[in-house]
Amino acid sequence: METLISLKKITRDFPLGGQTVKVLKGIDLKIEKNEYVALMGPSGSGKSTLMNLLGCLDTPTSGEYWLNGKDVSKMSDNHLAEVRNTEIGFVFQTFNLLPRSTALENVSLPMVYAGKSNSERVSRATSVLEQVGLSDRMDHRPNQLSGGQRQRVAVARALVTKPSIILADESTGNVDSNTYVELVNLFKEFHALGNTVIV
Repeated sequence: METLISLKKITRDFPLGGQTVKVLKGIDLKIEKNEYVALMGPSGSGKSTLMNLLGCLDTPTSGEYWLNGKDVSKMSDNHLAEVRNTEIGFVFQTFNLLPRSTALENVSLPMVYAGKSNSERVSRATSVLEQVGLSDRMDHRPNQLSGGQRQRVAVARALVTKPSIILADESTGNVDSNTYVELVNLFKEFHALGNTVIV
């Protein structure tokens, strides 16, 4: 197996008032390519903080984070933005879709930042929306879609750049039981296709 993520003695402290709150205290973690990993723990245990570090949305106070052979723990904000766009697909609990944009436009957005041509963007976004079962909803805006369909648009957007990892931070928290089952099955499908999934 090939190591995709390697964390060594990762800490993350947050200043609060005049004190320092130590949230992550020396985390060691290895995730291989094509693993399906669930981070579990009670509320306030640091799961979202760890997910933010794994997704390069935050940097550690100390320690090393190697992602696909690159030490991202010491990268500049610009480099981190590049890594986020190419290596990581995010699925957020609140969907984070642009309300005035169609499903197709929402899904193709990460490819705008990656500098892909319009025809490439449309072709890839169409293909991924078909994969998640929304080929008949591409021209719909978020308010014209059900909660489950909005979540599938968010999953499609996470997959559009063919990332190394799919990060889903409590992405099933806002959905009904049918949509929950659908999403879990979607993540299983993408894992079966060779993606590394962290929930």
